[in-house]
Amino acid sequence: MNHHRPARLLVLLLAASAGVDAGTVIEYRHEGDCPTDFDRMTISGLRARIDMHVDGTPMSTIADDGEQLMTQVLHELGTYMTMESDDDAIDFQSDVMRSSHIHAGNEAAKVTGMDRATLTARLRAQQVASCPEMADLGFGDPDYAEAAARCAETMASTVPSGDRRQAVAAAMAGGRASQAAHPVAPQDAAATPWRKTRTERGEEATIDGRRCRVERTVRGETVLREDCLSPIADLDLEPAALRRLNRIATVGATVGRGLAELHPEAADEAGPPSVPLRRRCYRDGRPTGTATLSFRSGVDVPEATFEVPAGYRPMQVGASDASDAP
Repeated sequence: MNHHRPARLLVLLLAASAGVDAGTVIEYRHEGDCPTDFDRMTISGLRARIDMHVDGTPMSTIADDGEQLMTQVLHELGTYMTMESDDDAIDFQSDVMRSSHIHAGNEAAKVTGMDRATLTARLRAQQVASCPEMADLGFGDPDYAEAAARCAETMASTVPSGDRRQAVAAAMAGGRASQAAHPVAPQDAAATPWRKTRTERGEEATIDGRRCRVERTVRGETVLREDCLSPIADLDLEPAALRRLNRIATVGATVGRGLAELHPEAADEAGPPSVPLRRRCYRDGRPTGTATLSFRSGVDVPEATFEVPAGYRPMQVGASDASDAP
């Protein structure tokens, strides 16, 4: 009998597993066109990676709860930014976002002579006058961000040449530049309300053995999307993956807390952290696709999954030229 065989087998097993950890992969299967909040989550030990597309741009978030660091990776630009992710740091980030938003509003008030509420109402009216389709969208509408970006391009194209920042500020204040697009009187601004989408809660369902409840996002009589939501606690994940998911949800809620205070119309309703097991997407009331969440445990996850790709450079964070955009 070879007494050295057990030791040799142990060495071979250690060598084979070097640089690979067992983890959990949570991933959406797409049929047709149906965007989701993320494409894939890879969780192993104290680390997690979230891959997603934001407005068609691929990006990743790498979280290391051991080091208490979070890294945002922008793949098209080949850049990344790392920040601390302990509770104090996340609270600080939330406060910074809220303070920055307030500061921007105060600076706009200096230029336009209007407070935040009046300026927001005037901008809202200007949007609707320039882009009538905006009248059907509330701030928290799933389609608002994309439509607002298109409308900003339309509004910017009508601004006269010269100092665009001053021209747009004058337009917001009802000055000469607004006549280049669609003039909006103060009373018209006050008469342009936000139209909110609403959530309709429906029946319970079972998807791949996991229970969820249907929620429909509706604008008027038109269904925008249908999610079958399951609380994270009910996903039957192994303990480490469950802890990482809960931590990700906590960080997201804390970072967004400051902005939610300023824009309550866009805030999510309170409730336990949940994830759509299935999403059905619609456009103009017609279905465009479906996304279904799949779960794999005991997956071999290479160490490189949680590393910034070689050649990526740190993101340069600085003030942009305010004259380049309204």
